Amino acid sequence: MTSHLAEAKRTLIPRKDDKYGLLSPALVLLTFVAGLVDALSYLALGHVFVANVTGNIVFLGFAIAHAQGFVWWTSALTLVSFIVGALIGGRIIHHFGSNHAKHLLVSTCVQLVFVVAALIGIYLLNRFSAELPMGGTGALAAERSSAPSLNFPTASHIDLHIIMLIMLLAPAMGIQNSTARKLSVPDLPTTVLTMTLTGMVADTSAHGHEQSKLGRRIVVMVALAFGALTGALLQTRGHEDVILMVMIVCLLAVIAMMLPNIHSDAPWVGER
Repeated sequence: MTSHLAEAKRTLIPRKDDKYGLLSPALVLLTFVAGLVDALSYLALGHVFVANVTGNIVFLGFAIAHAQGFVWWTSALTLVSFIVGALIGGRIIHHFGSNHAKHLLVSTCVQLVFVVAALIGIYLLNRFSAELPMGGTGALAAERSSAPSLNFPTASHIDLHIIMLIMLLAPAMGIQNSTARKLSVPDLPTTVLTMTLTGMVADTSAHGHEQSKLGRRIVVMVALAFGALTGALLQTRGHEDVILMVMIVCLLAVIAMMLPNIHSDAPWVGER
C-alpha cells in the first residue's frame, strides 16, 4: 500500500529526475478536463462524448436506428469537429513534436482559445438570441437568465448553443487527444481509460499487485471520474459557463507548468 501511495504521489509531484517529469501531472489535469467536458457534452449536447469520442460511433448507430434520446446530427457533428481538431493537433506535432514541453504548451494554448471562444459564445448567444435563454421557459427562464442551461435537442430542434459548443469543444479535445498520443506517457491517455483499467487488473493477476502500477492508474481514473462528477453537478444546476471557466483554469495551469521548461535540458523535454 505504501508503495502505491508513493507512486501516486510521484505521478502528481514528480522528482527532478523522473522520466516523464511534469508531463504526468499536466496530463492528469487534462484528464480532469476530459471528465468535465464529457459531463457537459453527454448531459446537455444530445448524448455525445466530446472527449471520449469513440462512443459517438456507437451513438450514431443508435440514432440511425431511431433509438430514443439519440439524434444523428449531434454524433456526426461531434465526429467531424473532433477530426478537425486532430488535424490541427497533427500540424502542431509536425512543428513542435520534438520538444515535449513546447508541444504541450502550444497545443494547450490552442485548446484554450477554443474553450474561451465557447465561453464567449454562450454569453453572446444568450444576450442576442431572439429565443429564450438556454433551458428555460416563462418565469423559470427569467429566474435562470444569468445561469445558462442547454436545451436538449430533438430530431426537429437544432439549438445554436449546442452546435456552437460541439464545434468548439470537439476540436479542442481532438487536439488534446493527438497531443497525449504523441507524448505517450504510460497510463495517461487523458480520455479513454479502458486499457488503463484492463492493465491494472490484468497485471495484478499476472504478476502480483507490485506490478499493477495501481497508484498511478488510480490517480488518472479518479481524475476522470472527479471531472465528470464536477461537470455533472455544475451542469444539472445550469452552470455550463462555470464548467468552461474551470476548464480554462486547468488549461492555464498546464501552460504555467510548461512555459518555464521549453528550453530546459531535462530528459522529459526532448524526444525519448
